[in-house]
Amino acid sequence: MISYLTSTLRGARALVAAFAIGGALLGFSLVGEGASAYGVNYCANWYASGTGCEGPNHTLVANIAWDGTGSNAWVCDTATNSSGDNVGGWQCGYGMSETCYGGNQLLHGWILNASQYWLYMNGTEYYSQGCP
Repeated sequence: MISYLTSTLRGARALVAAFAIGGALLGFSLVGEGASAYGVNYCANWYASGTGCEGPNHTLVANIAWDGTGSNAWVCDTATNSSGDNVGGWQCGYGMSETCYGGNQLLHGWILNASQYWLYMNGTEYYSQGCP
């Protein structure tokens, strides 16, 4: 009888431990998912001179255009609101361009290849944090 109770308690403890470990792993995965969503890369591709791409909709605090080739080419960024109006105008720079926003309205980030040749580039939208 005692060996049966000991065996049953060990099984119950193992089951409780398994649920505790599973819950902890689920919690870590949910926390990690939210933390990684503060900076979203978009439109990573090759673009001809004068072309660009629209990113997803977020309450932006920053939008960054990157020259992915490392050639310090002239790249630009901006954002548009739900009406399609430009917010803050185009900002440009060599290799990277960044614009900060208030984070109080839904915006689409945009990137533009302003160089004279094809360019591999991408954008990064930041939200739910301060401007990086």
